[in-house]
Amino acid sequence: MSLIASDTAEDLGGRPGATGVARHPLLCFSVLTLLISWLPVIPFALGAFPSPMLPFGPFLAAIITAAVVGGRQGLRSYFRRLIRWRVGVRWYAVALLAPVAGWALVAYANVLLGAPSPDPARLAGWSTIATTTLFFLVFPLTGTWEEPGWRGYALPLLLRRHSALLGSVVVGLLWVLWHLPLFITGHVPWADGAFLFAVTFVFTLIYLHTAGSVPVAFLLHATMNSGAGFFVLLFVGDDRVRMYWLAAILCAVIAIVAIVLSPDRWRRAPVVPSTPARAQPQDLQAPG
Repeated sequence: MSLIASDTAEDLGGRPGATGVARHPLLCFSVLTLLISWLPVIPFALGAFPSPMLPFGPFLAAIITAAVVGGRQGLRSYFRRLIRWRVGVRWYAVALLAPVAGWALVAYANVLLGAPSPDPARLAGWSTIATTTLFFLVFPLTGTWEEPGWRGYALPLLLRRHSALLGSVVVGLLWVLWHLPLFITGHVPWADGAFLFAVTFVFTLIYLHTAGSVPVAFLLHATMNSGAGFFVLLFVGDDRVRMYWLAAILCAVIAIVAIVLSPDRWRRAPVVPSTPARAQPQDLQAPG
């Protein structure tokens, strides 16, 4: 049974009597995320910046929105959500190992579909995935630092009033839109958009089972990126692009199975009681 930790209206959805921007926290977060993240687009085009995006844009946007919408109480509650790390050890194991296994499976399927087998010497360097994961976890200019925005703010905000299914769709579309400069500049293929949308549902699945643990999502994102950095780069050209499509299919299958097995969990809005932001065992409610 999945559990969702409670958040009050002031924590996520605005203070009583709020007006203007504070009444529309998701819109505020989305606009700020895009504005902040896309700041380097012009400097990048002029050759003055190495990347067209700032990966920590969603994190910074969440901090600003939490402060505008909920004041100091909202900001404190937001940061408390970011350190909900007390979940079953198995979920940390899933976040650490499942992405690597998934990318390995996708690479194997890619070879079966006609891609050249990777050089054994390159495969022998698989241990670099661990060091790359550590790099993603500690260096703020990596995609891992998006998570305090996507799963730390946007998703719990949506789950207050909408189902996990709809919440995943919205976050997935926003996540794909956020990557637009990377698609346009050729940093990542457009097929990565399909993967990002599909994997959003996998993130939600783990989020539902870990009471909204951002540290688990943080680790999952780091391992996903490091696994991709190893296995995807084993291929070139169309074979590399096919890796993203195969990964999208794998994530879609996982999501469909999860939805079919627990339809109520995904279709009903979670029950979020008006309790203090500090989640206690009795404050955790099953969404279905």
